[in-house]
Amino acid sequence: MDQTRRLLPLAALAAGAATLARPAAACDPDAMDAHLTAVCDGALAPARAALEAALPHATPEERLALQRALTLANTTCTTGDPVQGARIAANLARIAGRIEGRAGLKPNDLDALA
Repeated sequence: MDQTRRLLPLAALAAGAATLARPAAACDPDAMDAHLTAVCDGALAPARAALEAALPHATPEERLALQRALTLANTTCTTGDPVQGARIAANLARIAGRIEGRAGLKPNDLDALA
């Protein structure tokens, strides 16, 4: 009986190690990549909308830089690092807000808040 008590923790440790050593069957890398791409695209959609509103107020240099950054974010979301794509999307939305802020508010702009 004492020997069983001594070996029981070792048996549990061995069983746990065997479980950790093999890859999880529930993790499908392709499905995870597709989900991360969808999350990145979801972050990029509002940034695209903000850019569309800001581009008429942007200088030609800003317009080119923003379009390049948007292309980079699209590519990064689909074929690269989705986290980096989402980070670029957040920065694009922030910059678009600055460009729109520089243009000022019009009376009907506040209607969108209601």
